[in-house]
Amino acid sequence: MMTTSKAKSGIDAAFSRPLRPVYIVTRHGYRKRCLSRSAALNNLAHYMTTYAFRLAGVRTHYPDTPVERDGVIVHQLGQPTEVYLSAHARCIRRIRRLLARKREIQQWQEKHDALTEQYREFMKTKPF
Repeated sequence: MMTTSKAKSGIDAAFSRPLRPVYIVTRHGYRKRCLSRSAALNNLAHYMTTYAFRLAGVRTHYPDTPVERDGVIVHQLGQPTEVYLSAHARCIRRIRRLLARKREIQQWQEKHDALTEQYREFMKTKPF
């Protein structure tokens, strides 16, 4: 997932994979270590969607409900709203599309570099 230049793109900075088998997701002040790629994508989409909803002032969850447990009233967190869940799913699809596009560009770049090297070798043998 590393770029050839020293500067990282936004998706590289948010979704990185070090040499060990752990994905590290950082975005909008959150940081999470995940053991699978799907969990890392899910967390990244969660961070991005939650941040966008917070900026827009839209609730991500239904209101808390008071529940009695062992004679004590506790507040149970409400379920995520339908709007949040659909936005989260769209975000995951877009992240996957970005990563696929990035993979295509890297494959093209590798092929282009190989062809360029072949062309240079060919031009060295050109008779003058």
